[in-house]
Amino acid sequence: GVSPDRILLLTFASRAAREMLERAEKVVGPEASMIMSGTFHSICARFLRRYGSFIGYQPGFQIIDDEDQKKILGDIIKTTVKDPKDFPKKDIVAKMISEAANEQKTVEFIAQRWQTKVAGYTPDEIVAVAEKYEARKLELNSMDFDDLLLNGLKLLKTCDRVREALQEHFLYVLVDEYQDTNGLQAEFTDILAAKHRNIMAVGDDFQCIYTWRGAQIENIMEF
Repeated sequence: GVSPDRILLLTFASRAAREMLERAEKVVGPEASMIMSGTFHSICARFLRRYGSFIGYQPGFQIIDDEDQKKILGDIIKTTVKDPKDFPKKDIVAKMISEAANEQKTVEFIAQRWQTKVAGYTPDEIVAVAEKYEARKLELNSMDFDDLLLNGLKLLKTCDRVREALQEHFLYVLVDEYQDTNGLQAEFTDILAAKHRNIMAVGDDFQCIYTWRGAQIENIMEF
């Protein structure tokens, strides 16, 4: 008795979203294809395409992939640090920035955690590179994959009109592989479901495999 477009399905892989909808179609028919489903990143991207102007992005923003990200960071490192040869590789800097985003920590905190006696950098240098990277993305009207989560959550937290419209629209929020959610994803889900409070999470704490990207086992244990 629920309109399918008022159900939101959040997963960690596009393939999983397709498989679940295919199974649902076998039970209830083609209407299941109208359910909004996808990965956290893809759902955030859809919201941002529609409402991104509320937080300063144009609908046609570009989503940069890992290679684009590394190229931008490589160019920044060459022009920012004193000795690029002794500085951490661009993919290492990218991991630090990503960890900061997914764990909701500062880049300085993550840089200090990575630092060793032979690391060849100071946390301030990593912060300087990260700040220029953020500025460069804004210039290009682009987001990386982590920005989709960060800005998706920012949209819900800072824009009352958008948050209330989405909360009203989605009667049911379903989350798969909940044990792999990080703080950003858990908060994003909680906010969307805050009005109707119809949320179902499926997961297995023994299968938590994404702690390296900020997954918090506490999310499922304390659900």
